[in-house]
Amino acid sequence: MLAMRFKRILTSTQFKAIVTTLIILVLAFISTYPAFTGHFFALSNDGSIHLARLESLYQAFKAGRLPSLVNFIGFKNNGVAMNAMYPWLTMMIYVIPRLLIQSPMLAFALGFFIMNIITVTNSYLLAKYLSHNRLITLLGMITHQFNAYHFQLMYTRVAIGEAFGYAFLPLIILGLFKIWNREKSGIFWLSIGMSLVANSHVLSLVIFTIFVGILEIIRLFSRKIDLNEIKYLMLSVGLTILMSLYSLLNVIDWMLHNKMVSPTPGLIGLDPNNEFSRILSNDIQNQQLVHIWESRSHLF
Repeated sequence: MLAMRFKRILTSTQFKAIVTTLIILVLAFISTYPAFTGHFFALSNDGSIHLARLESLYQAFKAGRLPSLVNFIGFKNNGVAMNAMYPWLTMMIYVIPRLLIQSPMLAFALGFFIMNIITVTNSYLLAKYLSHNRLITLLGMITHQFNAYHFQLMYTRVAIGEAFGYAFLPLIILGLFKIWNREKSGIFWLSIGMSLVANSHVLSLVIFTIFVGILEIIRLFSRKIDLNEIKYLMLSVGLTILMSLYSLLNVIDWMLHNKMVSPTPGLIGLDPNNEFSRILSNDIQNQQLVHIWESRSHLF
């Protein structure tokens, strides 16, 4: 009798949901804690820019105001239209802990913890849809979360915008698969994924839009596309624009009314063999920074 009840509990939907939630939390914690051991966080050049953005957002909300589109914190205090050209809405997962907790370091760590929860959850939703095997689903979550590229984004380059794009990419792919299978819910998932990217990182939005376009062109030439799929895609585009209107309008408005000055162009050579070996060995150090420091040490 007890064995039957225990087996019923183990196979219940509620128990599976609890176990899944615990796994997501554990994976997110493992992905976050090592970066903050020693009570410090290693910042890159990108990281210092995002930290200035976060402080600007925090100061604005602390004063009870919406953030200015021009940042005067960081960037030598000259004033840079960072909030206008770099969407900030998803950055609230870092700002809210900062408003609630006195320790900036703990708040920053909580922001990364929340981001990792989002990333693992989204990869779980995609893996669960593609396979009903729980082991394969878990493997998909771990592979997406613990690869070197993801950790390099978060903790080596501290490219928070790109990390958001990486976190929301599974939702875009999930939406596409659902649309391809003629499921109307795909409209929701695709538009949610694309709008979250649009409210996080414009370059990722451009790359993912091209990616989706290429896939649809392949399906067109393969004669797998039909009117329903086109209809679902158009609805997704409309919803995406509506949900990301604030961020996109800021970018478009500032581009139309200001002269855009690009950074000094430069080319950095990449060795494909070296990059591939780093992926296999989970090496997340920034080779560009390493080369810079080596050259400086030789000069000294």
